[in-house]
Amino acid sequence: MATKTLIDKIEALPPEKKAEVEDFVEFLATRQQGAGAVGLSAEFLHRIDERRERLRRKYGLYDSVATIRDLRDNGD
Repeated sequence: MATKTLIDKIEALPPEKKAEVEDFVEFLATRQQGAGAVGLSAEFLHRIDERRERLRRKYGLYDSVATIRDLRDNGD
């Protein structure tokens, strides 16, 4: 859709619908700005996964059930 056509359609809307369009555009802009941060987070999470896998290969699996039960029952 051409920009002019889109603007014409928005301008034809009643004021409350224009406000909804504005809110939606702000939401999309915020989501777009956050995309860079998500990329960094994905890289960071990938590094964590790699380190976790190295630890698992080196030390094996850690059974945390007993620790969780102890924390639940005793709080310390």
